[in-house]
Amino acid sequence: MAHLAYYFSTFPALTTTFAQHQVRATAKLGLKFILVANRCPGPHDFHPQDDDLRQRTFYLTPVQPWAYLRANLRSLRRWPGRYARTLPLALRLQDHSPWQVLKNLVHLVGAAALAQHLLARQVPHVHVHFAYGAAEVALFLEALCGLPYSLSIHGSDVLLENPLIEEKLRRARFVVSNCLFHVENLRRRFSSLAQQRFYVVPGGLDLEAPLWSRPEPPLTDLPLRILHIGRLVPVKAQEGLILALASLRDQGRDFRCRIVGDGPLRAELQNLIQSLHLQDRIQLLGACFQEEVTRLYDWCQVLVLSSRSEGTPMVIIEAMAKARPVIAPRLTAIPEMVAEGHTGYLFRQGDAEDLAYQLSRLMAQPQDLVRLGLEGRQRALELFDLNRNARKLMAVFARELPWVPGDHGVSAV
Repeated sequence: MAHLAYYFSTFPALTTTFAQHQVRATAKLGLKFILVANRCPGPHDFHPQDDDLRQRTFYLTPVQPWAYLRANLRSLRRWPGRYARTLPLALRLQDHSPWQVLKNLVHLVGAAALAQHLLARQVPHVHVHFAYGAAEVALFLEALCGLPYSLSIHGSDVLLENPLIEEKLRRARFVVSNCLFHVENLRRRFSSLAQQRFYVVPGGLDLEAPLWSRPEPPLTDLPLRILHIGRLVPVKAQEGLILALASLRDQGRDFRCRIVGDGPLRAELQNLIQSLHLQDRIQLLGACFQEEVTRLYDWCQVLVLSSRSEGTPMVIIEAMAKARPVIAPRLTAIPEMVAEGHTGYLFRQGDAEDLAYQLSRLMAQPQDLVRLGLEGRQRALELFDLNRNARKLMAVFARELPWVPGDHGVSAV
């Protein structure tokens, strides 16, 4: 019998490699699980090394109408009272959007199909990654057949607009957050979560893997080599970084900057770079695979984020694992990750001049690059080691799910 089902909206995916890493790490620790997702990724939307996970995953779509109809008829016969109560729940949870009712009905139909799959395998608990569509299906699954679920929240799912977010969190048996900021923010927003059990388990990297195990500290030569990684979309605010670099150039400072990522703003950002005559100093590299990104960490001396909003960016963890200082905006959970003056510097979000000033500090004292980088590496080892945090997640499961063996040495916050 599986201890639980890991449940995703899409799995595996290039954008959630940390989830794949966590699944593998808990498997090594002896957790028995099955994998479930709403959608299978396209052939170019996941790393080939994760194909074994794709093959192990049960997918709810593409929809097979007759199979779904049979599953719902079985559910109606098996739990007539629960089905009769769950249908009005789907109609009631509108969240100020009539379209949400239609989504709820689709998710209820999916929940009935998923219930047949999970109960046939005697799965006693569902753990959902991200509070999106999969969490909505899990909500109706619990209402329909009593199968409990828990959630791992990661950032965008609780920071951006997300239908039924309070209901999904309130009905969960427990919630795992990758930072304390999300817990405190959610409790401020929703008084109904005051008694919910939250656990903080940060994300992480396998710091013993060859890509991350023996980083060299950054060199101290100039011009300063700057790396930025992020999709070219408004929330990442790369224009602020470009304007900060233009200010530094006007002050007589020299640098080289490489920007990794693609998106709808690429042409606009390229035009801004050219209009400021920075094309000899700033390169837009487009999207890159992880192996190329790790080589760029070796090339750079500092990682810079410029976002208007963030959760707990994996690129910060990666940079610290590579012994690279980080300069990032002072917002959301970033101050939990970047120890100001020890592993990097923080600037006022949206203030290009403050960002320019923080970069100029490194240009004026390049010897600080080594100290900041090495302290960042130590912080990664202490807070963001994948295997250590997988053991912490296992302790959460052991505390909350009595059939999961292990140490209970973890407390809710």
